[in-house]
Amino acid sequence: MNRLIASVAAITALAVAPTAIAVDRALPQYRVSVTAAAPATTSPSTGTTPPSTGSGSSGSSSSSGSSDSSGSSGSSGSASDGQQPGNGWWGGRGSADQSSATTSGTQIASSPGVVMIDTVVTGGEGAGTGIVLRSDGVVLTNYHVVEGSTQIRVTTGDSKKYTATVMGYDSTNDIAVLKLADASNLTTATLDTAKVVVGDKVTAIGQGGGQGVLYTTSGSVTAVDQQITASESSTSANSETLNGLIETDAQIVPGYSGGPLLDSDGEVVGIDTAASSTTPITGYAITISTAVSIANKIQSGDDSGTVHIGKRAALGVEISSGRSAYGPAQQSSSLQVMAVLSGGAAEAAGMTAGSIITSIGGTSVTDASSLTDALDQHQPGDKVSVGWTDASGQTHQATVTLGTATTN
Repeated sequence: MNRLIASVAAITALAVAPTAIAVDRALPQYRVSVTAAAPATTSPSTGTTPPSTGSGSSGSSSSSGSSDSSGSSGSSGSASDGQQPGNGWWGGRGSADQSSATTSGTQIASSPGVVMIDTVVTGGEGAGTGIVLRSDGVVLTNYHVVEGSTQIRVTTGDSKKYTATVMGYDSTNDIAVLKLADASNLTTATLDTAKVVVGDKVTAIGQGGGQGVLYTTSGSVTAVDQQITASESSTSANSETLNGLIETDAQIVPGYSGGPLLDSDGEVVGIDTAASSTTPITGYAITISTAVSIANKIQSGDDSGTVHIGKRAALGVEISSGRSAYGPAQQSSSLQVMAVLSGGAAEAAGMTAGSIITSIGGTSVTDASSLTDALDQHQPGDKVSVGWTDASGQTHQATVTLGTATTN
């Protein structure tokens, strides 16, 4: 579930939205509303011109419209922000509306325990930020920073570069944990899990604008326990919600996603995650206590609830958002199969283009978000039941062996 609402994920180098999206991820453009005393906001165009450093969106960028059997996600084709969690703010999805990269704050050389994250995605690149939890290279970030990526590169404060893999993630709460290859003796961040209060002075740090350098911007806590709901720009479908967020007037921008929100003692109290498109900017951060709780589950291999460990499972289809181009005119669903990928689980089951996926593992699915959530409950190699209605209106049920996604 990619979502960047006005997010803080830097979306540079986003691709034009394709006509189809891969089954596992890719949601249309989102608008964001804030509840609990915060004003409503609308997600901005997240795309920006790729900087000379080659870094791109904080989330992943939209795909070119094709996908492999992993079911990697691409954009929905109807969105104007850069797909995949990654894309968008929070990682919205869809095509990118190109604009110049934005930075905010004062450039700094480094900050203890803060790293820059650059990703390669189908059709572009992405950029975000991370927080070092362990000296052997365990890094905390937003899931939308790495969602949909095929490669992850991390640069530490001393300019050392590492490749990274996703240990696990919680897409519902937008948290991911990375492991850097062959890392040791990294400087870790100091965390403060105590609750912040309105008026506390805070500082946000991140790779603003995906420029390949860190920026810092200061402000104060303006509200706590905030809720942000993201949904399609024209409807409430595929809505996703983050709860218990810290609200701040620190001017965080795309690229800060996954970076730390520090208190006056320089300790991490939150993870920069989203921001409004209005001026002055209103930013939002996931509390570090929530993030660490999820990170601990991932590190212990606790694949339960909304936590997923390791690689994603894939069905092996491409889906389109909107009314079916096949079959009866009344057939309408965001889970219309545009293409069945060779060698995938769907092909083995006999699914064909024009079908509408209705269930995964006995769970009803109605849109890309619910499909993603259903697949996240399974691992590659799992045998699950899949229900669908073909283009002629005939219903089908089959047990398939899920494949392995080639994207995070």
